[in-house]
Amino acid sequence: MNSNLEDRERENDPNASQSGRLQNGAPIRVLVVDDSRPSADALSAYLQAGGMSVRTVYHGSDALKEARAWIPDCIVLDVAMPGLSGIGVAVALGRIEATGKIPLLAYTAFDTADYLREMSEAGFDAVCRKPAELTQLEGMIFRLLGHETVDGRRVVSSTAALAPADPGSDTIERH
Repeated sequence: MNSNLEDRERENDPNASQSGRLQNGAPIRVLVVDDSRPSADALSAYLQAGGMSVRTVYHGSDALKEARAWIPDCIVLDVAMPGLSGIGVAVALGRIEATGKIPLLAYTAFDTADYLREMSEAGFDAVCRKPAELTQLEGMIFRLLGHETVDGRRVVSSTAALAPADPGSDTIERH
């Protein structure tokens, strides 16, 4: 996990990428949760290089603790984890007042209609199917947060507006 000092240094770095920042200039805070350390660490490094403030955990129970302590802007969550699964984490986060409105992005290889329905019912806002280009995942984070990208393209700010026009799209509507 990143220290608060590292977060403050990135916030004050004039050379840091602006793509990972909110409209108020603060870095986007992303919690990455995946039991595959190489996958989690690679994603975290990519998002940090883009200017986001990232914390990484490898277990569902740690995700609940970190989300409540840090209150990220978005959580990227693997669905299939041993112990407390990503589905279990999503359900638990939705029941906690402080974390219930945090956008949840499922990062998973499971994409059948049954899994997508289960993820939607659990509270996920979008699904990024593994394997995916990291730029695609980063773009989904921006869309979930209603972020205007660096190149000036405007992205939508509500999950309802992200509803897929085709059934193969990666966004689900939270119930």
